[in-house]
Amino acid sequence: MEINSIVFELTNKTLALPLTACDTAHAQAQALDIGRALDCDRYQITYTETSETTLAKLFKDLAFNNFTQQECCEWEGSYTNKVPCFYALGKRYYVRAVILKYLDIPRDGVVPKPRCGNAHCVNPYHFEYREEKNTKLSSGDMKMLLAFQSQGASVRQIAKALKVHRSTIYRKLNNEHLSARTSPHSNR
Repeated sequence: MEINSIVFELTNKTLALPLTACDTAHAQAQALDIGRALDCDRYQITYTETSETTLAKLFKDLAFNNFTQQECCEWEGSYTNKVPCFYALGKRYYVRAVILKYLDIPRDGVVPKPRCGNAHCVNPYHFEYREEKNTKLSSGDMKMLLAFQSQGASVRQIAKALKVHRSTIYRKLNNEHLSARTSPHSNR
């Protein structure tokens, strides 16, 4: 087995991970999968040594399928709101979502939760999809909201059409960094 490093880049921030691969094709495939999981702009495979991290161990376990149906694999890294996560490339990533993107099986509007009941488990065999907590609007609803808003519909009309409260519409528009106003007002 070869030991390489992969340097990933996202908006001028870099992350170097050690890479263990059977051959060059396996190293290239891992680089593509990790790049997709981290939404990277570019990556480069180098022949320098890099120290092993919790994240590198996770990607190695995914590449060699070191998971079993019976055993939980507890995350040894960071947590946010009791959910396994890590910080890289200037962003926060949730481990289970990254695993699903690595495996190329993510789904919109749902989050992966461990079926085993262990909140620390990141074994992909234990994942089940559950609807996102407090999700009032799906991604399709968000597209409709933005379409209504661009056509000049009022917040009250949008809320009625999407069957949600006006405060939900205001919050979503605020999260999208859009104005809830349809036209500028002047004080004349």
